[in-house]
Amino acid sequence: MTLDLNEVRQPRDSRFLSGRPSGELARRHFNLDRLDTDKVEINDVQIPEDVYAMNLSFFLGMFGPSIRKWGKDGFREHYTFPAKDVHRRIIEEGISRAVAEGTIFEAVAKHG
Repeated sequence: MTLDLNEVRQPRDSRFLSGRPSGELARRHFNLDRLDTDKVEINDVQIPEDVYAMNLSFFLGMFGPSIRKWGKDGFREHYTFPAKDVHRRIIEEGISRAVAEGTIFEAVAKHG
């Protein structure tokens, strides 16, 4: 399956994908909670060529729960990003940050 981020750009001609709320909306748009239950399908995430930047907040809003569910390696197997180097750096930072956030959430839940 291909997830075309062009579908969630706001406004449509925006050159930036930003904000955790926008990432969360994108997550709902693509129904990632459902996709995350499928252990076979690989989902190709297309970042439009004319997008200059995707910020960390957008990435975490869209993919944070998926990363925490699958772990780093599982996420990389489940979602692929044929992306520019500038986007790839944010993707890798986002994967690391989501794992760290998950560890913090687990600690808080455990110790109240």
